[in-house]
Amino acid sequence: MMKNVLFLAHSGSAGGAEYCLDTTLRFLDREKIEPYVIFPWEGPMVESARKMGIPVEICRLNWWFWYRPSGWEWKNRLRIPWYVGHLARRIRQKRIETVYSNTACLFEGALAARLAGVPHVTHIHEVLEERFLEPRWFSLPWMVRFFYRWSRWVVYESKESAEIGRKWLRDDSLFDAKTRVVSNSCRFLLPENHYRKRSPKAKKRILWVGTFSERKNPGMLVEALRRLKCREDWDALLVGAGPLEMELRTKIAGYGLESRCSVWPFQEEILPVLEEGDFLVLTSQEESFGLVLVEAGMLGLPVIATRTQGPTEIVEEGTQGFLVEPEDDRNLAEKITFLLEQDEKRREWGENFRNKILEKYHPAKNTAQLMDLL
Repeated sequence: MMKNVLFLAHSGSAGGAEYCLDTTLRFLDREKIEPYVIFPWEGPMVESARKMGIPVEICRLNWWFWYRPSGWEWKNRLRIPWYVGHLARRIRQKRIETVYSNTACLFEGALAARLAGVPHVTHIHEVLEERFLEPRWFSLPWMVRFFYRWSRWVVYESKESAEIGRKWLRDDSLFDAKTRVVSNSCRFLLPENHYRKRSPKAKKRILWVGTFSERKNPGMLVEALRRLKCREDWDALLVGAGPLEMELRTKIAGYGLESRCSVWPFQEEILPVLEEGDFLVLTSQEESFGLVLVEAGMLGLPVIATRTQGPTEIVEEGTQGFLVEPEDDRNLAEKITFLLEQDEKRREWGENFRNKILEKYHPAKNTAQLMDLL
């Protein structure tokens, strides 16, 4: 029997959680679930849903963290009863049977679902730590208790991220009853005979992909690169956009690495970027999952990641890549040197990683887990 499900997205733009929702929608069994999606603004994720033939609506939603403090933001809070009422009416009009919020930054979906008398699922794509969730309306313990009170299920991307939620909830029985962990999935599948197209005679290339932000910490890679004493011919490609871009470019120039390091703008299509690399580095200070690691693994690239929440579960150290402590650029430089100099290890670890991605992060398999909850 088909079930009508309302999906709430916190953004119509491109990003990690947004890509995860897009993958879920793409691999849904439409004979079992009929999706209806509400976005707060237009963007590439909205267009993608429309191309899939999924009905969408644009409706303003509040973020209770990561918002920009302003007079407009305060005025928007005053409209919350109207937004919740509008969502509840839509739930009734569309005969929605379950509401799914694709982030912890939205709260109206849980209230509207309760008002309409249908269950709600919260999918948390964020690490619930104080440092990177500022500004926010309430304390983290209060916000986490809200999700558990008003949701049938609370879904996390990794076990370590879930344990942080347990810390704030302080109620093990409620946590165990409502918590589920469903890993994110690779956005694309490649045939078994797919190989990188780069010439083996080209320079060995180090990849970094993400937002140029404090949390993603791209400067750690630049600090490591200035320490390299590798005899191999190499270069590095940093791909992304964000508030630290100018600071990053200044640091590259200050260390005399302009001939080695290139900074490319954000790329909607990640596959051509990954084709350019020999291995990928992720330097986040915290990371609830690390979608780019899974995407690199699908292409058979080994990785070096910081020892944070999601990466510790994705990367098996010594067989698929390395894990280093956040901010330890000296150790990162050592691991980069190893992968640059060990051609056979790169190939072997990349193949191991690809096998793991196909087994554990296959989009059809993980979407099926979410469908069971919905």
